[in-house]
Amino acid sequence: MKKNKIALLLVTLSAFFWGSNFNVGAQAVTVISPLTAASERFIIATLIIFIFMIIKDKDNIITFKLNWFPFILLGLCGITGFNLAFFIGLQTTSPINGALIMATSPVTTALIALIANKHHISFSQGVGMFISLIGVAFVISNGDINNIMKLRFNYGDIIILSGNIVWAIYTIGCRKFISHSTPLQTTSFTMLFGTLGIVIFSIYQGTLVKEIADITLYHHIILIYMAIFGSVLAYLFWNVGVKQLGTANTSIFFNLVPVFTMLLTLITGLIPDLLQLIGAILVISGVIYATGGYKIFKMNN
Repeated sequence: MKKNKIALLLVTLSAFFWGSNFNVGAQAVTVISPLTAASERFIIATLIIFIFMIIKDKDNIITFKLNWFPFILLGLCGITGFNLAFFIGLQTTSPINGALIMATSPVTTALIALIANKHHISFSQGVGMFISLIGVAFVISNGDINNIMKLRFNYGDIIILSGNIVWAIYTIGCRKFISHSTPLQTTSFTMLFGTLGIVIFSIYQGTLVKEIADITLYHHIILIYMAIFGSVLAYLFWNVGVKQLGTANTSIFFNLVPVFTMLLTLITGLIPDLLQLIGAILVISGVIYATGGYKIFKMNN
């Protein structure tokens, strides 16, 4: 139970870090190309997490030999694919459309898990997902459900949707295909190959080194934040959750991402209205119910 409490806290922090990525990432892509931003972010992240893995974990070479093929495939899916979709989609779709599509990640993950693992969704998980999705609808529609009814999907929406699918594959694959690996090792090796994929693609598309040299100090700081918190810690904490809580329970926490994005906009002086706050409460309640988090509070009373 203590491990579950820690895992619940860690995946919540993952959602917070990813939620903040929307706020700071939107600033980055106004002056930096998506490929350059993703490359610098993950080069920094990979260097940090590999140093940490070498210091903390043992038998890293053995783990790599056992899992090198899934490490490569999952890295290209969950790191290269998802993050290129994130940065490119952030340029070409509206915030409402992007947040809505991203918020369907738990449902996408659960459906793929149902097909791949014959994993049945429990009643509480289904109810929790439904409650959370209703809450997400409140949050991303700015308190006006009519905004959702008027959505029109464009090229950017399709990119975001593809990122959602590869993220679901990454989440499920890390639990299904990787064995005898710590969350730190899984995160490190998948991030290594995912970063290589991003960098190779970036070099093929343009002058990566020159573009990085032209980035301002302020935007370097943004990318460093995204590297440490939005990449290293977020992915590491997420894989801890996948290992401890399971794929279905962990994936539901992705619904918290748009909630944290909304809350962080308070820093800019934008105050959410009553319907948006109700939406945030519904999302959090759905996550707690679906994961059985309420049982922890019962045991503490």
